[in-house]
Amino acid sequence: MMNPTIESVYSIIAKSLTDKLDEAEALALSDWKSASSENLREYNDIVAIWSQSGSMAMPSAIDSVKALGITRYKSGIHTTKTRYISRIINAAAVLLLSVLFSGVYSYINTKGSGLFTAGTYHPAYQEIKAAFGTQAKVELADGTIVFLNSGSKLRFPQTFDNQKTRKVKLDGEGYFSVTKNGKQPFIVEANRLDIKVLGTKFNVDAYADNELVLVTLVEGSVKIQDNSGEENKDLMELLPNQVASLNLADNTLIKTDVSDLNKYTAWINGRIVFFNDPIQTVVKKLENWYNVDIVIADKRLENYSFTGTFIDEPLEQVLNMLSLASSMTYVIQAGKKQTDGSMSKRKIILKSRN
Repeated sequence: MMNPTIESVYSIIAKSLTDKLDEAEALALSDWKSASSENLREYNDIVAIWSQSGSMAMPSAIDSVKALGITRYKSGIHTTKTRYISRIINAAAVLLLSVLFSGVYSYINTKGSGLFTAGTYHPAYQEIKAAFGTQAKVELADGTIVFLNSGSKLRFPQTFDNQKTRKVKLDGEGYFSVTKNGKQPFIVEANRLDIKVLGTKFNVDAYADNELVLVTLVEGSVKIQDNSGEENKDLMELLPNQVASLNLADNTLIKTDVSDLNKYTAWINGRIVFFNDPIQTVVKKLENWYNVDIVIADKRLENYSFTGTFIDEPLEQVLNMLSLASSMTYVIQAGKKQTDGSMSKRKIILKSRN
């Protein structure tokens, strides 16, 4: 009997959904399904999710061959059995892989493209979320490309027709490559800010639990607006290699010139970059990237800062490298089974050796 790795099993399942398996792959899949009732149940759940997703018009291309193995590996869910998938089906969740990124998307699709009531057009909206531990890519109706970082959510209309602007809402972090349209500005709503452009490339970091909202301009120009009042108020304009930083605690907005934007945009190429970042920033990025909870258990660590680049390394390797560069040490606590049968996140406890 064959004993394929967990990663190869999910890759084979993904391939079986859209392509014919060769003899070795078919045998490996058959052996894995017959190895336990849990394996068979999980396979049936995955097929059910895929079948339901087939009736939906997805906004971007799908590379199905690598989807499940890479997604489950990066998100950490390859260590547990997804016995609760039936609830995901009922919520119309879809397992996908975009051309560049693996990701689990919660996909909500309202029927039709919108309607008119009393002379006012009300567009139909879609919502896509990149699961924690994964990244995602989506192409909007106007050709604009959006990359979503781990745990981020984008709400956007199915079409921008019959609208004065192309407005979307971001919760989390997204990189936007906007198709130029001088007659229809593109607007990203992120927390208290609106980022208004005609056509450009920029990154927005606006996770709900972050103290800062960061807007980083790569190409073109953007206008930063305050959206907290009845009418938007212009705050500043950014030029390439400038970063706008809004402190949510005291509502202060500053603009900084940056020579190297890699720290802000490397994530779209699968990299985590730290450049003299405080440990609090490091912790937030690692929590989102690896879908874990991290606790700073020693106040002495709060003065630490780190510089480094990590490319698709396992969490343990990243933590080890950070420990070698400092007097920090760590303990990893395994996830625990919840009352609903799911597993909690792993917890990382950071301490000082001294």
